[in-house]
Amino acid sequence: MLKSSRQAGSLAKRIIIIFIMSVLQLSAAACNRKGPPKSGILTDDYELTIEGEVVFTISNESGAASEAAAPRAFADAFMRKYQEVKVTVDEAHRNTYATRISTGEIGDVFWVDENDANNYKKNHNALLMLDYYMDKLNIDRQNIYSGALVGGMIDGRLYMVPRNLGQQVLIYNKDALTQANIEIPSGGTAMTWDEFKDICRRVTLSENDTYTQVGAGFKLWWSPVWQAFAEGWGGQWVNTIEKRVTFVSDPNVMAGINEMFDACNEGWMKDDVIQYTGANAARYSQISDLDYVFRTFGDMQWITRYGNAYDNANIAWDFCSFPAFPTHKVGTGATGYVVYNRTRNPDTAAALALFFLTEEGQTAYHSTSGGNVPLLKSLSEENFWRMPGTDWSDKNFDAFVSYPDASTPATVITRAPSEIAEILSDNNMINAFGRIINGTASVEDVFADLETRCNETWSKLNEY
Repeated sequence: MLKSSRQAGSLAKRIIIIFIMSVLQLSAAACNRKGPPKSGILTDDYELTIEGEVVFTISNESGAASEAAAPRAFADAFMRKYQEVKVTVDEAHRNTYATRISTGEIGDVFWVDENDANNYKKNHNALLMLDYYMDKLNIDRQNIYSGALVGGMIDGRLYMVPRNLGQQVLIYNKDALTQANIEIPSGGTAMTWDEFKDICRRVTLSENDTYTQVGAGFKLWWSPVWQAFAEGWGGQWVNTIEKRVTFVSDPNVMAGINEMFDACNEGWMKDDVIQYTGANAARYSQISDLDYVFRTFGDMQWITRYGNAYDNANIAWDFCSFPAFPTHKVGTGATGYVVYNRTRNPDTAAALALFFLTEEGQTAYHSTSGGNVPLLKSLSEENFWRMPGTDWSDKNFDAFVSYPDASTPATVITRAPSEIAEILSDNNMINAFGRIINGTASVEDVFADLETRCNETWSKLNEY
């Protein structure tokens, strides 16, 4: 009897262990959405099946409900349109994405920026091409701001669906202009570069060789800014046909680049990130962010941080268009969503991502506190994205949708290989620009070195 009891107990334990292992395996299978990779190429007679469950991975880096509000509202609108679909929103920090892609635990649709999209396409082979799905879903390409759409293109095909239009504008101190009896264009009209320079000189103030107010504080090293300058005098800093960079080889590129540093040398423009040294540091020692009259404003999602800072200091503020260079260029880009090419439900996942290119999807996404500037031309005059019912509803939101034909891609990765983008990364450009501003190297030497390094690297690439 004792032996039989022991055997029965041992058998029961084995059954329990097997049961637990089975549950764990089923759970892992449920979490792992990894199927065979798919190209996104569809036949002419292919019919979409939009149903079932998909997981929508969003990057909520702040952890705040307001940041997640827009994608959640977007997912709800999609489920109202396709009632046979369930969208599960999955919040995860972007630094977990690479691991989750390799294990198959990433969402069927997930958030990326332009650099991430290129990385996950080229180095992870993880993205589904969406051009064929655009056609099947009857997406109106002519209604999409091209400056946003080009940010999602890789090798001429769409892989990242933009969620917003990210056109560069400026935020400015209205009180400082009022005190100087200066008016600037309203609505979506831009000042010319010469007009902008004149105003900035007039509002730059100093006492005892120390600035108390500076006309412009720009992130000059940032690719949406320096690329606009590099092309704003008729130049072309990168030639994708000849596969080379032409900073110093093209005198028109150098003309635009020199405008940046001439402005810094005159003192009415300061880079608001680069660490100044020596006499430069002393001259600007009293300047805070709110002492710049005009500042770089790259994305409408910055509005809470910037707007609250001005309001708390009791400073009137507003937006204006980026100044118009002789060849008008405005840095424009976007972040967005991609489809995992190993999803087991590609039709529904593609439809969810491309829902951003519809009026329904854009309205849902941009109507919440976490929204941004809609990327459809047909919605540019609508009020829902202009923060109605808030203290900021009277701001000049027209500036965010001005001059779409002047768009130039904001991110280097959309125009050159990743190896070139790495040489021209933000950190490297901060270092390079700092050497020029602080007088340890000349403009020509720094950009000649960057051009040489880029072209030597590009020449060694087997293909691009």
